[in-house]
Amino acid sequence: MTQHRIAVAARKGGVGKTTVACGLASVLASQGQRVLVVDLDPQSNAAYVLGVDPTAPGTAELLSGASPQPQEAAPSLYVLPGGPNLSGHNIQALDPEDLADVVAPLAYDALVFDCPPGIEHLERLGVVAADVALVCTNAHPLALVGARRVLNELKQRQQKGRRGAQRWAVVLTMIDLRRSMDQALDKQVAESYPTIKRLTVHQDTAISWAGAERVPIMQYEPNSKGAKDLQAIVEWMLNG
Repeated sequence: MTQHRIAVAARKGGVGKTTVACGLASVLASQGQRVLVVDLDPQSNAAYVLGVDPTAPGTAELLSGASPQPQEAAPSLYVLPGGPNLSGHNIQALDPEDLADVVAPLAYDALVFDCPPGIEHLERLGVVAADVALVCTNAHPLALVGARRVLNELKQRQQKGRRGAQRWAVVLTMIDLRRSMDQALDKQVAESYPTIKRLTVHQDTAISWAGAERVPIMQYEPNSKGAKDLQAIVEWMLNG
């Protein structure tokens, strides 16, 4: 039985969400946990970044009743690719709780759902299947708007007593404190959401190169600044 189910979401693209999802999975696997990344993105970026075949059968086939074989990206780290079949009418017609139901019997210590930007019904499948949600934003104004929409949905589901993540945090991504907008981001989020935990992943070339070379970050550069940021997020998820 899966002990941890984590959704990583950002309504806007290009904020480093997939990097965070894959990085957290790499950290968890390095700690000896058996981890499955469920790629909900029609672009299959998580599968690509983790170095497996992004065109192989994956999440769409699982949601359609098949039993696709997860691909091994590293010891204890497995991936179900996304892909264009996630845009099909049969997937769009799913109940928001269907993903939660189909992953329930999977034998992993942790599931990481990489939710796509701008496709709300796929994002909803992920956050409903999760018990923890991480909402990513960088200092771009539209990224903050997207994060606000995800946070509002999480809050509404909780208030209505619906299935889904009951604990969440905002992850400030791609942070470079030499930039004034990045310096102001933490204060801005703190003022808007004073009771929500804020976590940070700094801009780090090691993370960028790991993605470019399609190697999980804990195998590429485990002592990099970005890897340590991701380890701190895992610490909050498990013990915070």
